Amino acid sequence: MDGIFCQEVTIGCDAGTIQGRIHYREENMEKPGVILCPPHPLLAGNMDNNVITALAHRLADHHTVLSFNYRNVGQSFKAEGNLPLFEYWDRLDQKNDFSAISCDTSEILHWSARFFKRFHLIGYSFGAFMALSALSDSALSLTCITPPLNEHEFNLASIRCPTLFIFADNDDIVGTKKQALPAQTVVHEIKNSDHFFRGQEQNVCDVVTEFLATSA
Repeated sequence: MDGIFCQEVTIGCDAGTIQGRIHYREENMEKPGVILCPPHPLLAGNMDNNVITALAHRLADHHTVLSFNYRNVGQSFKAEGNLPLFEYWDRLDQKNDFSAISCDTSEILHWSARFFKRFHLIGYSFGAFMALSALSDSALSLTCITPPLNEHEFNLASIRCPTLFIFADNDDIVGTKKQALPAQTVVHEIKNSDHFFRGQEQNVCDVVTEFLATSA
């Protein structure tokens, strides 16, 4: 991609360091950024995920884009005595306690201020849950892609910024939405796709790009 640079970064959090990646054009460094929160690590959730990488590449045309790996994923720090990825995240699932991950995400948002003061926050699947849990006043918009509304309690009433929800019509992972969405929310359904959007990544990018253009 001509003119787009990719830089690996290390994000310092209180609990340890997080592996991150910045995609950017030099001429966009003064513009609002984008932060991408990946899916659950046991569901291909890392910054090399197909949807995350497609969004990073597309959105870097107009924004500085930060993606990252959660703890115990890739080169991010290992918690709980260096437990393997599966064992650590399976334990979190069993406890249904992701407060530490939410704390990490909030610290990542704070750390990003060295690159951009305002940003658009995007979360895919479990990442949408983390994005909403860490949502701050610095967010110009929130995009939730196939959020697990049936599995986690989303504090939708707390949303104050323009918000986009993207669903897949054949999603058999998180099912259909059961929580009522705020009236001002933009909702888009990707046809002929499941939760993983294989082959539909560019359609997702098209919807997000159009939304961000109206949410600056």
